[in-house]
Amino acid sequence: MATLLTKQELKNHILDFRDLLAHFDYSSLKNVTFLNLDAFYAYMDNVKGNPFELQYNALQKELDFIQPYLPFITGSRASEFMNALGNAANDAEVDTIKKIFTKKLRDDFIAFSRTATTDDQWLHIINTCEQIRQRKEEMLLALN
Repeated sequence: MATLLTKQELKNHILDFRDLLAHFDYSSLKNVTFLNLDAFYAYMDNVKGNPFELQYNALQKELDFIQPYLPFITGSRASEFMNALGNAANDAEVDTIKKIFTKKLRDDFIAFSRTATTDDQWLHIINTCEQIRQRKEEMLLALN
């Protein structure tokens, strides 16, 4: 079982993620423009040794820490997840659904985070993730 981050650890990881995202350097590709994040992800998945690999891996490492505390960005994504789980026929399908939606959750969070430009918006992100962390902490305490 994953270790529950403290409030300060979660905040630090989110701020590190913010810093990595804010300083993501696209300058090594002079004549390539990504139309959207899906195009960028396709590039990352298919071009090994690309100039963004180290930066992208650093972003993913921070997401590894904060992922358990990420909210669904939209209600429709949450509904989509719940519907998929409701239609799962067995544990293997549930595991597959969880993997698919974990990637979607992370990708959605990156896309959403790119729209946060002020300290207040980032504080809102931190507070939302902290609320999820608190619920997890309360559930762990209730089990003990």
